[in-house]
Amino acid sequence: MSKKVKFNKKWLMFVAVFSLIFMFGALSASAATLKLKFSHQNNVYDADQLLAETFKKLIEEKTKGAISISIYPGTLTTSEEEAIEFIKSGTIDFDTNSAGHIAGYYDDIQFLQLPYLFKSPAHYNVARQSDVVKQILAEVGKATGLIALGIYSDCNGFGIASTKPIRSIADTKGIKLRCMQNPLFIDIYEAFGFTVTPTDWGELYTSLQTGLVNANDLGCYCQYIFKLKEVVNSFAVLHQMWTQKILMVSPKTWAKLSEQQKQLVRTVANEAIELTDAWQYAREREAIEKAKKDGCTVTYPDTAPFKKAAEKVYAKWFKSHPRWQEWYDAIQYLDPVARMPKAAMKK
Repeated sequence: MSKKVKFNKKWLMFVAVFSLIFMFGALSASAATLKLKFSHQNNVYDADQLLAETFKKLIEEKTKGAISISIYPGTLTTSEEEAIEFIKSGTIDFDTNSAGHIAGYYDDIQFLQLPYLFKSPAHYNVARQSDVVKQILAEVGKATGLIALGIYSDCNGFGIASTKPIRSIADTKGIKLRCMQNPLFIDIYEAFGFTVTPTDWGELYTSLQTGLVNANDLGCYCQYIFKLKEVVNSFAVLHQMWTQKILMVSPKTWAKLSEQQKQLVRTVANEAIELTDAWQYAREREAIEKAKKDGCTVTYPDTAPFKKAAEKVYAKWFKSHPRWQEWYDAIQYLDPVARMPKAAMKK
C-alpha cells in the first residue's frame, strides 16, 4: 500500500473521529440547554412583552445560553385562569398574572391596590422590595402553589379615560365606569362617585362605543395600544391606584434549576421588573402628551377629595383585614420624600 493511500486513510479516520466528537459535543450542548416558555396574555406592545424580552435577554446572556427562553404573547393561554393551571402543570414555565385575579386565591394581595397607597414611582420602587411585599409574595406562593418572583405595575389605575371630561370629583356622578369586577375596585370607584358597570374586557370597545359604559380605569397609554382611544376622548390623570401584576414561575421548572440558577433568576426578574416599571411611566407620560396633540381633553383633578373619599374604603377593608393597618404604616414610612431630610430636599 502506497504512502499516499495510508495517509488518506489516516486523514479520513481523523476526520471521522473529529466529526463524531463535534457531533457529540453539539448534542451534549443542546441537551444541556434548558429551554423554557414565558407566556403572557397581552399583545406585543404591552409592558408584559417588554418584561419577557428583558428577562429573556438577561437570563440567556448571564447563563451563556444554558437557559433559553421562548416568548408567547397572548397565544399559549387566553386567560389568567388558564395560565395558572398551565404553570402548575409545567406546560409553561413563566407567566404574568394580575393581582386582581390572584385575589381569588389570596385575598390579602389586594392590599397593594389600595387607593393612593404609593405616592410616586420612587416610593413604589422602594416599597415593592420591602419586607411587607416579600411576605405577601411568599403567601401568594403558598396560596397558589406557584413561586412568585416579584410584582410590577400595569396600566390600570394611572387615570380615568372617558367619553366626557372629568375635572373634579363632582364630574364622576352619573359616569358608568368599567373596571375589573373585584370587590375592592368596586368599593374604590363607588366611593369616588362612579356607577360601576360590569363589562367583559373583550366587549369594552363596543360598550364604550354604544354608551353602555362611559369610562374605564386604564392609563392613557393603554387606550392607545388597545385602540380604545378611538372611542374615548378625555383623560383624567389621578394616579388613584397602582394595580399589580405578578411574575410567576412553575414549581416544576424551579426544581430543575440549581441553587445558583435560582438566585440568578430572582436577580434577573428584579432587574427586568425595574426596567419595565420605568418604561411604563415613560410611555404613560408620552401618551398623555400625544393625547393632548391629538385634541383630547387631559385634566388633572385635585386629588384631595378623592383621597378623602377613599378613607371609608380604608376603614372598611382595615376592619376585615386586621394586618393591613400595620402593612400600610410600614409602606408609608418608606416614602423617600416623606423620609428625606428637608435640608437635603432643598439642594
